[in-house]
Amino acid sequence: MKYKTLTKSRKLKVSKEKLEEHSRRLQGTIAELEGKNYYLERRGRVLRRIIEDYQGQVRILEGFALMIFILEQLMVGLYLLGLFDGNNACVTIF
Repeated sequence: MKYKTLTKSRKLKVSKEKLEEHSRRLQGTIAELEGKNYYLERRGRVLRRIIEDYQGQVRILEGFALMIFILEQLMVGLYLLGLFDGNNACVTIF
């Protein structure tokens, strides 16, 4: 009876040590994953900022292209009305 109790006690002690070792490993894994998660969040913020900058540049270029198109249409209209000569000079009406 005493021998069985000692054997169970040793088994429990070994199990407890193994459990503590697994717990330490899990804590290390958790710390490593938290670091990777932080790194991924930081990269995500950087990528979002790059995308927002790119979208802003595209909006500026779209606006510029629209302005050029409108000016071109204005010049064509003035040319067709005879208010603009071929040398890019305005013709006076008066």
